[in-house]
This record gives sequence, C-alpha cells and structure tokens, in this order.
Amino acid sequence: MNLLLHPHTNVNDPVWSVIFMVFLSLCMAGYSIYYILGVDKRESYGSNDTTEQEELLQLPSDGDQSCS
Repeated sequence: MNLLLHPHTNVNDPVWSVIFMVFLSLCMAGYSIYYILGVDKRESYGSNDTTEQEELLQLPSDGDQSCS
C-alpha cells in the first residue's frame, strides 16, 4: 500500500495525468465546437423552400371550413 500512496520526492514535479486530462478535455471541447459549427454551416446553406417530402405530408386545406 505504501507504493500507491507515497509522496512525491520533488514537490515541483508536474502531475502528468492531470496535464494529459486537461489537454484531452480541451481537444474534445474544440472538436465539439467545430462539429456544431459545421452542422450549422451545412444547415444554413439549405433552401427555405419546402421539399417534395414535406409537400406530400401536408394535408390539403380548404380556407372556408373551420377545424373542429
């Protein structure tokens, strides 16, 4: 048990596992932002017109009749 919980010989040594985890979390956050902005860019280039599939899903409406 003493091998797992021994103090550092030099207190000024960096803790590499923490540095690695911070670096990994920054990379994942950067990739997430890049992915979200890419999705936004792809969706913004689309047209605002209704597609054929959306037109087929719409029910015909008559302006004179009221919905009950």
